[in-house]
Amino acid sequence: MAALQHKLSTAWSRTSSVPARRNVTDPDVQAGSILFNQINCSGCHRPTIMTGPDFHLPQLSGQRIHPYTDVLFHDLGDGLADGRPDFLSTGREWRTQPLWGLGLLQKTTGTAFYLHDGRARSIEEAILWHDGEAAKSKQAFTGLTKQERNQLMKFLNSL
Repeated sequence: MAALQHKLSTAWSRTSSVPARRNVTDPDVQAGSILFNQINCSGCHRPTIMTGPDFHLPQLSGQRIHPYTDVLFHDLGDGLADGRPDFLSTGREWRTQPLWGLGLLQKTTGTAFYLHDGRARSIEEAILWHDGEAAKSKQAFTGLTKQERNQLMKFLNSL
C-alpha cells in the first residue's frame, strides 16, 4: 500500500500544473523582469529550462518550462551554511529554489517563510541572505532605487 501511495504522489507532483503568472502586462512587472536579468538573478534562477527524458511519462520529455531555477547547487556563503554536507554538496551549497508560484506562497500557505529553511520573512530578506556566488547580485539589489526594488518585487510576485 505504501508503494502505491508513493507512486500516486509522485505522479501527482510530476503532472501538476504550475500557477499562471499574473499581471504580465503591468509596466512595473515588465521593468522588474529587466532588472531581474540586469542584476543577474537569472544567472541561477534561469527563467526557462527544458525537461529531460522521462521514460515513464514520455509526454513530459523535452518540455519547455519556466521554473526560474537552474536546479543546480550553488555556494551561498557562510550566512546560509548549515555545515552539513549532503552527498557531493558542501554545507554551504544549496539547490536553486524554483521561483514559480512565489507570489502565491503567502496566499496558499498562510505564511511568509522564504529560503530553504524558512528563515526569511520577506522576499527582500531572502535576497539579502544571499552571499557567496550570489554576492554580486545581492550587492546590485542593494544599489537599486526604491522604485526599482518595488518593480523587482512586483515582478517576483507575478511569478
